[in-house]
Amino acid sequence: MDENKKDEREEFFGNGPEREPRELREPSVGVPPAPKRAKKANGWRIAGYCLGALLVAGMGFLGGYYTYAGALDKEMRSLIWAKKQIQEHYYQEITDEDFYNAVFDGVNGLLDPYSGYLTPDEYADMIEEATGKWSGLGVTFSVKDGEDNEQLLVTRVSGNSPAEAAGILPGMAVVGFGVTESEIAESVSYEELSVFLKERAEGEKFILKMTGQKGGEAFYKEVAKEAFIENYVFYRSRASAYIFTGENATVLTESENVLSALDEETAYIRLTQFNGQAAQEFAAVMDIFKEEKKKNLILDLRSNGGGYLNILQDIAGYFCKGATDGTPLVAIADYPDNQRSEFEATANKYAQYFAPDSRISVLADNGTASASECLIGCMMDYGAISYSDIYLSSRSGETKTYGKGIMQRTFASSLFGKPDAIKLTTARILWPLTENCIHGRGVLPEDGAHTVAENYDGDAEILEAWNSISAAK
Repeated sequence: MDENKKDEREEFFGNGPEREPRELREPSVGVPPAPKRAKKANGWRIAGYCLGALLVAGMGFLGGYYTYAGALDKEMRSLIWAKKQIQEHYYQEITDEDFYNAVFDGVNGLLDPYSGYLTPDEYADMIEEATGKWSGLGVTFSVKDGEDNEQLLVTRVSGNSPAEAAGILPGMAVVGFGVTESEIAESVSYEELSVFLKERAEGEKFILKMTGQKGGEAFYKEVAKEAFIENYVFYRSRASAYIFTGENATVLTESENVLSALDEETAYIRLTQFNGQAAQEFAAVMDIFKEEKKKNLILDLRSNGGGYLNILQDIAGYFCKGATDGTPLVAIADYPDNQRSEFEATANKYAQYFAPDSRISVLADNGTASASECLIGCMMDYGAISYSDIYLSSRSGETKTYGKGIMQRTFASSLFGKPDAIKLTTARILWPLTENCIHGRGVLPEDGAHTVAENYDGDAEILEAWNSISAAK
């Protein structure tokens, strides 16, 4: 990170939807996970502590309550006065925590779901997440089926995670868990599984009893919670497959997970987040794409909720088909004061990897959000794809991308040692040429995108999309 910008981070954070899927992975610092959306009550509660500390410090430096209060505006003086009267005279005890929790609950109503105060621990977790550091299994579950029944259906397995190493795949379902196979508790409750996992120490092996998505004979997977750095990019063709493994997820490793249905000219790349080392990983697999003389690409952005702007700028450069500039524009930030910032790709690499008649197809769903949607817009504006090249997987009856076209900036403070932060939505994000903003809408079938039936059973959705792509050739 640029040292001059270490206290401000431009991001398409938010990670899209806050729906039923649950992630069983924890930041490596050993505290509760950083929220996909800023925590409200708890976050502001700690904000109260910080503000309270600021008031106490200010009173000490300025020689007393009245000297300090005189330096504040009228509203802040009234707030301090009200707190003092309540704590001295109210018949029930009101702690600092109670008071500031109530104050910031009111402030909370002014902000959108992507904005809020981050405690030092929450801010540290956010930084950890940005670098791809986790501790846990690395599994995301869908916890309700279409009829609102409980389930533990695996919808995503993090790259380079213990779950991936154990051979757990999307489409598998957990139906029980225990320390050994003879001590399995039959359950599909996420809450019960969470309690069980919290009782397991890092490195302690345990058993998950699993089935396929459609049931069938049960099988067992031995796993353990471990610290890991996530791999965000996966490459597959009909004859080869690659992932990133190792302590730092930097070892390009051949996998057996080939996609044999593809033709010789087509490769598949999945990008799961714009975090960590995703830009370097993407560059490495694009070099494989070139070495294998592939012409067409299926880019899978399903459940990719976004990430950081600088990573988008690196990756978007591969898809600016019609751009003539060496560093084409990929996004515009439209601020409320009529100011704009333009963000460019780090390089224009399309011609190095694709032919003029190459076909790029995109897989997406209602978890495709933020930076992913901005990448789609960039590809659309420069002619790398059209709406008919987008394949939308249905999720619980919804067929669209998420519709997050706003940007957050995180402002960090080091006033009290360990930095806390506040994350604020600062701008609308516009596509680079058409200046389209998809916030609150997303990409829809009525735009011309194809629909794909919801099916977590292995590669079923990929294959349905591929059959449609092949038929259109």
